Amino acid sequence: MVASNTPPQCVFEIVAVEAIRKYLSVDLPPEDVAHFFASTMADQYDIDNLSEDILALLEKILTFSNSVEISDIDLLLLSFQYFVCNYEKIGIKRNKKPLFRSILKGQALDNTRVYKASKSFVAYAYGMRSEVSPLKPEEWTPAEEVEFAPIFGAILPPPE
Repeated sequence: MVASNTPPQCVFEIVAVEAIRKYLSVDLPPEDVAHFFASTMADQYDIDNLSEDILALLEKILTFSNSVEISDIDLLLLSFQYFVCNYEKIGIKRNKKPLFRSILKGQALDNTRVYKASKSFVAYAYGMRSEVSPLKPEEWTPAEEVEFAPIFGAILPPPE
């Protein structure tokens, strides 16, 4: 059966990047981290293949980041989250308030979401090097993304 309420591409990328950030900061197997972040989306979406896709994207992004010289991977990942929240592509702002649907509305399972996310990340990283990709503002936090609040609320620990 094909899942019809899976996270949209932007939500998948936000969750997967947060899983990568967490994996880099804790001493846990990547499978456990991917499963945890997939399970945080269970209340909002069908999570068929989500854990496997997060794990696949984690492998692709870490392989890429090891093949090029990145001085601050956490800053790059956080900036990519900012980019995903605010841009469709480099130079194209995201419409966060579509007229007839929610930006967070589930959709049919896209079997190419890992490929799309990895290509988007690579393009963003190379855009950073050539200074065409937007860097996150220094004061930006995920809490500012009101439209994505249910997602960040599920994947980030509550502020203390």
